[in-house]
Parts: sequence; structure tokens; C-alpha cells
Amino acid sequence: MWLENIDAWQLGRICEALDEQQSQVRAFLKDTCSALTDTPWCLIDDSVHQLWYHTLDGRVQASKPRTVKRVSEIRPVSPSDARIWSWFERKNLDTGEVTREFIEPLVSHLRHPLAECGKFGGMFLVDRSYVLPGSAANKSSYLFDAGASSWSAGYGGPSLSYFAEVWKRHGFEWTRMEAWEGSTTPETFYATLPNAWKAKVEYHQQWISTSPSKRPFVPSVIAEKIPQDAYVVFKLDIDAPAVETAIVDYLLAWNELGKIDEFLWEHHVDNYLMAPSWGKFQDMSMSIADSYHYFLKLRQHGVRAHSWV
Repeated sequence: MWLENIDAWQLGRICEALDEQQSQVRAFLKDTCSALTDTPWCLIDDSVHQLWYHTLDGRVQASKPRTVKRVSEIRPVSPSDARIWSWFERKNLDTGEVTREFIEPLVSHLRHPLAECGKFGGMFLVDRSYVLPGSAANKSSYLFDAGASSWSAGYGGPSLSYFAEVWKRHGFEWTRMEAWEGSTTPETFYATLPNAWKAKVEYHQQWISTSPSKRPFVPSVIAEKIPQDAYVVFKLDIDAPAVETAIVDYLLAWNELGKIDEFLWEHHVDNYLMAPSWGKFQDMSMSIADSYHYFLKLRQHGVRAHSWV
């Protein structure tokens, strides 16, 4: 539905379209519950934000409801509703068995579907509960984070601590994390790093490059450093649209794209809902529909591509 209509809906009508899809929105929110309670309320938790969602009437609030007495342990999100969620089909070449791996759908303006829409839209602006990780079970896992200046802080919320906590729920035991950001000194960065992670995290005070001809070029780093059977996650958000798009264009033509299992990217385009926040970081030559096609192409290449906040 969204792929077919985003060209029209991106012209100021995204929230109106969501208003007409309340059953889908509610099903999506219910599937992103991180913990259940002894009431119809559930907890949506992305490690930075906690929101309480009423699964029957659709209410959302930031404070724990007074009627909730018991809350289950936080669990990984594991949806199965193919009417709402997108999926990859994986075929076992030995047995012929086909399995599905679900991923969040390409909907709304590629953040949380409700971000900036409706009376609860502000609560979901930088919420990442919509991101559905894959599984790195039985594999060494590596994170390459282009745009991380702190372990536990960031304009849209921290990325490194988020990956450490939320992705652990999905079975990720990170072997190593590597991060880049040009303005923060190593001393400042490492001062934010918990002792338990100091042996696993490497930080570079560098601006990343747009091509293999100049270092550091993250795809080249991945190709050089990572064993073939590793699980690789690459996050790109440096608030430099031309640099980011050049890297993504390279990935789509790269003959080693299979080394990257998951890719997270905040594509700064002509997005009317995000214009107040992005300002000068928007690439006004590209639209939300262009974002859809980028993420769709990456997914068609087998990459679990997620829009970032």
C-alpha cells in the first residue's frame, strides 16, 4: 500500500493516510510490545524511551499506568503478522525448506510510523522500537557505527548503548564495535564508555570518506577486517547527505555487499514532517519516495536495511 501511494502521500498527506489505517497501526504497535502486564497495557521499550500502550483502545502514555501491578520481563520483539510486517524468504538449498525472516515495513516517513503524526506523534519522534533486528545466533557479530560520539548520548538518542542493550535481546553478543565521528576527541569518547566495553570498542576521531580512494571508507574497512562468516551491522548517520548517499550508491554496486547483513541509515531528504528538526541537513533533491526505493533495493540485495532516527 505504501509503496504504491508514497509519491502522493509524501506531499503533506502521510498523517492523514495513517488516520485511515488505524487497524494496521494498532496491530503494529501491539507487535512492538517489549513486555506484557496484568492489564491490556503493554510496555514499548527501546532502551532509551519507555512508552505504555493500551492494546484495546490505542492510548499511549509515558508514565506507568496506575492499574498495572505486574510487568513481565522485557523480551525481543518477534512479530509474525504478514499483513503488517515485511519479510525475507530464505531457502535451505539442501532441504528446499523456505523460512521467513520478518522486518519492519517501509511505511510512513521511515521512522516510527506515528512519529510527528496524531496526538502521540511527539512521543515517537526518536523512538526506535520499530526497528526489528535479525539474528546473529552462533556467529561473531561486528558493529560499524559512522556517527557515534558517545556511548550513551546523542541528538536522536545514543546508538552504541542501544545496540548493546536492545540487540542483545535478539541474541547479539557483540564481538567488536568500531565508531567514527570527526569532532569528538578520543578522550571525551572513551570517558563515556563503560569498563565492560573498553576491550570491545574502538573509536576514531575522523570524518568518513565517500570512496575507497580515501580513508576511512567504511565498506573497505569491513572488507579488510571481517571474516567471511561474521555478522556485520553498519549504521550510517553523519548528517552529511551527499557523503551518505555516495556511500549507499557505492554499496548498491559493490560486489562485496554480501558482507553486510544489516544496514541502518537516516536518509535526510525533502521530508515535510522532519523539516523542523533536520533544517540544513536535508537533501532537497530527494524525496521520501526516493528513500523507499533505496531501502527496497538494499533489501532486494539481501541486506536487512532499516531507516534510522
